[in-house]
Amino acid sequence: MKQAISPLDPWLARRMDLPAPAPEAVLVWQMAELRRTLSWARQASPFFALRLAAVDLDALRRPSDLALLPRMEPTDLSAAGLLAVSQDEVARVVSLNTSGTSGQPKRLSFSEADLARTLEFFQVGMSTLCGPGDVVLVLLPGRREQGVADLLTRALPALGARAVIPPENWTPADLATVFQSQGVTSLVAAPRQLLALLDNEVACASARLRLCTVLSSGELLQDGLRARLEEAFCCVVFDHWGMTETGYGGGVECSAHCGYHLREADLLVEVADPATGRPLPVGETGEILVTTLGPRALPLLRYRTGDAARMLPGPCPCGSPLRRLGPVLGRLAADGQGIEQPPKGQGAP
Repeated sequence: MKQAISPLDPWLARRMDLPAPAPEAVLVWQMAELRRTLSWARQASPFFALRLAAVDLDALRRPSDLALLPRMEPTDLSAAGLLAVSQDEVARVVSLNTSGTSGQPKRLSFSEADLARTLEFFQVGMSTLCGPGDVVLVLLPGRREQGVADLLTRALPALGARAVIPPENWTPADLATVFQSQGVTSLVAAPRQLLALLDNEVACASARLRLCTVLSSGELLQDGLRARLEEAFCCVVFDHWGMTETGYGGGVECSAHCGYHLREADLLVEVADPATGRPLPVGETGEILVTTLGPRALPLLRYRTGDAARMLPGPCPCGSPLRRLGPVLGRLAADGQGIEQPPKGQGAP
């Protein structure tokens, strides 16, 4: 059966003002947007003024040219002078611990415009798995204004769907009641939350009655867990890749489940050699690096995620000609010479 093409394709064509989202046209647009973004960041942020002082931005024409740019480390997110807007323009601040260090936490700032981009991506990405009349149970954190759960709740009405947020400190028994009383048809949750549901017979039975789709987000989704969920809930499981650093959204599977279709108009995602930062060819596994496109409260430049993956070759079975990010394989080891799998309860069944 022919798969439905990813809804991100027509959205990207509109955002980039292209007649069609052809790979070469998207690349040309992204590199031009990168030059504009870095020129702005160099003027707006003391951090980037220093980092980019010696870089010839006009030389950035092809993906291989990205090696001319420095990489950002997670510790850079606590550096002085990184903010590229005034404090009055910051709509949300998030602090995260930096893995493997007792230093300053990562401090992330988002403007209203940053969060509006995420809201738009959520509206497009969620249309892959839900639509008019659907009731989406959102278990992810971020209930406060502009948090991830709040943004999802605000995004769904544009699709004719609505969100349901469970009680604070919910239990699987609580969710069994929510499934029944609200007529939940779709679920958005992290793998560890999905594991908790699988371990509760009543919650499983309630979910199986009406649940059609599940979106896993926030942690690594193991194939074994996906299979268990689809069998237990009699549903289709989609996976999402993203980070708080990118404003939550990053890429989402289509109905073909062959990698993540990327938020190419907002993020330049690459896979690079973790030792040298050299961009790797399609199909080779390396470290995911992320650069934000367009003015941001806190820009990212080749930000080192620590996640290992590869870009997938060829068109997607759904018909999209655009590149896709392969499944995240795990975290790179501290020496960059291997991949660490998550512990049990972090997405592994």
